[in-house]
Amino acid sequence: MNVKKRTPPIKLLQTEALLHRLNPLEHPKRPLIDQDLKKRKAGYNGEKTVDYHLSFLTDKKYMMLNDLRLPLAPDYFQIDSLLVTPYYALPIEIKNIAGILTIDPEFNQLSKLSTGTETGYPDPITQANRQKLFLQRWFYNNKLPCPPIEFLVAFSNPAIILKMAHGHKRIPPYDKMIHAQNIVREISKMNTKYTREVIDLKKVKRLLLNQHQPAYSSILPTYRLKESDLIKGVQCQKCSQIMIRKIGTWLCPGCYHLSKTAHLQAVEDYFLLIKPTITNRELRKFLHLPSAKTAAEILKSLNVKKTGSTRGVVYTKIFH
Repeated sequence: MNVKKRTPPIKLLQTEALLHRLNPLEHPKRPLIDQDLKKRKAGYNGEKTVDYHLSFLTDKKYMMLNDLRLPLAPDYFQIDSLLVTPYYALPIEIKNIAGILTIDPEFNQLSKLSTGTETGYPDPITQANRQKLFLQRWFYNNKLPCPPIEFLVAFSNPAIILKMAHGHKRIPPYDKMIHAQNIVREISKMNTKYTREVIDLKKVKRLLLNQHQPAYSSILPTYRLKESDLIKGVQCQKCSQIMIRKIGTWLCPGCYHLSKTAHLQAVEDYFLLIKPTITNRELRKFLHLPSAKTAAEILKSLNVKKTGSTRGVVYTKIFH
């Protein structure tokens, strides 16, 4: 039972929006942003690979939640995938790495050898174990019986080769680092190990979904960019030129493409790149709209939260 399905991460959507809004086309930051987009897409596709293997768990005793970000004062903690059963909870850390990966327990690090280059990575076991401790605290803070909590580090790329450093054996907790295709087998072992019912699935589901808070931060400072570096207006879906408003329709002056909904992507770009709130005036400025009435109609049609009244109305995009 997948109660919180995986969706493209906000950072991925922001990067895509930034690339088609970045001005000029030959902007010096474009190659770096394009490279980051490829990495984020690869990471997301890796997570979906793990989702595919988990989709074989069809019994109603399994509750799956993806991309969780839960409060734990004074901050939050994140879990790529969380499997909850009546008997135990299983946070899963997902890694999408290719090449030969050597695990060194002595220094708590990984090293990847690919095309003759060695790259170091933090030990994901340390990260996964920290998530386990945070999840335990979350159960205690919410006055819930704390179930047994296991963890797994799943490598989604089938091309990866896992090796232990010279002189080390694959002993716990490093036996928790697995290829994604083995994830159901590991869960079967846990089903045999844990048989006492501890968790009220309905109550835990309600709390997890209610407390989930997606992370939002502007992507512009990441690349030392400003709002002035962005192309404003409604972009044509066919040729990317800026469209003009003509009697309830958007017209491209370049290829003459017509659209009644082209503004929807532009508004989404605003929320992703500028901020998650917008006013009538800000919408008009971003879309190059002269009419406050037209802007009000557009804002009314959006699936956003409205607060305030008259000229103080603010519209907020809720990310999930």
